[in-house]
Amino acid sequence: MFTPPFCPRASCTHHTKPLAGRWWLREGHHLTKAFGRVPRFRCKGCGLTFSVQTFRVTYYAKRIIPLRRLERLSASSMSTRALSREFRCSCGTISNRIDRIARQGIMLHTTLRPLADPHEAVCFDGLVNFDRSQFFPNDIGISITGKSRLILGLSHATTRRAGTMREDQKLKRDQLYAGLGFEQKAVERSFTEHLDLIARERHPTRDAPLILITDEKPEYGRALEGHQLYKEQDAGSRCAHMTVNSELPRTYFNPLFSSNYIDREGRKDQANFRRETTCFSRNGADCMSRLVSWAVWHNYDKRYLIKASVFKTETHAEVAGIPKALVRSMRRRMFTRRAFLSHLDLAPIDHKLWTKTIYSPWEGRVLGAALPRFALG
Repeated sequence: MFTPPFCPRASCTHHTKPLAGRWWLREGHHLTKAFGRVPRFRCKGCGLTFSVQTFRVTYYAKRIIPLRRLERLSASSMSTRALSREFRCSCGTISNRIDRIARQGIMLHTTLRPLADPHEAVCFDGLVNFDRSQFFPNDIGISITGKSRLILGLSHATTRRAGTMREDQKLKRDQLYAGLGFEQKAVERSFTEHLDLIARERHPTRDAPLILITDEKPEYGRALEGHQLYKEQDAGSRCAHMTVNSELPRTYFNPLFSSNYIDREGRKDQANFRRETTCFSRNGADCMSRLVSWAVWHNYDKRYLIKASVFKTETHAEVAGIPKALVRSMRRRMFTRRAFLSHLDLAPIDHKLWTKTIYSPWEGRVLGAALPRFALG
């Protein structure tokens, strides 16, 4: 029989530390088309009523869609429209479920990421694509471990279109950019968010210094020089920055192989990152939610070496040192038990992904997407 673990109201005293006794009362049940008879409860402290569904990942859903299958197909290069045809539902329903998978994945990743080997080198590079139009490129920063190829964090930066353009393209660019406020030093800010995450969870020591590997973009060097990882070095804490020419062959022996690998995998597995496609991202926040879903699948479900023996099923997380049994139990929880934002201690970079917060040049400021109220509880 189901026992409520805590009160879902964040302001209630039973939300973080529920009493050992019966802090709740049974309040009958209600009938639903999707889930049938759903038991209800009432909190003795605040009087809030809630149900079994409140603690499930399918809370407030009106239709059951197999989330594991959706995650796998989404990571197999199916577009949102193709997924809607596959599951016979609207594109909005698909986006809603991918948002849920992303939030659950952030919970899983935040819990397991600190257990990874903290002494691996970290590679960083930007996956460049665009949102809405090729005149609004996005530089999606991806930090990834060097050996296990575990994706650590994701960030979003909108930049101006660069490169050679025809005269008509320059005219259109000037018309589109009129009155817009682009973020200053967006790539530096994006890289700094990853440095904050690394400083929080991967503390360098004298015997195991932190090794950061990037290409030769000057923004990365400037961001690192202004960060505490660089400025607060001493005899017991060292940080090394290795730069690699981006024109070197993208072979296994390239120090940036992990970043080059994830660039290839992202463009292969995500329909909206393929070049010259109609499946481009219409919305930067939705793009990041889908990318988070894919990153969690890559870390905790995808085999580390596809060409290895069929008996070698270890994932990137397991290669990084995260126990296999814990990965499996957390994956089961990810698709069953709803994650509450108020119960998580998210790093700023993960909090922005949860709330779908990105900088909008049309508004000239940072904006959060319109989320259901339960997603912020």
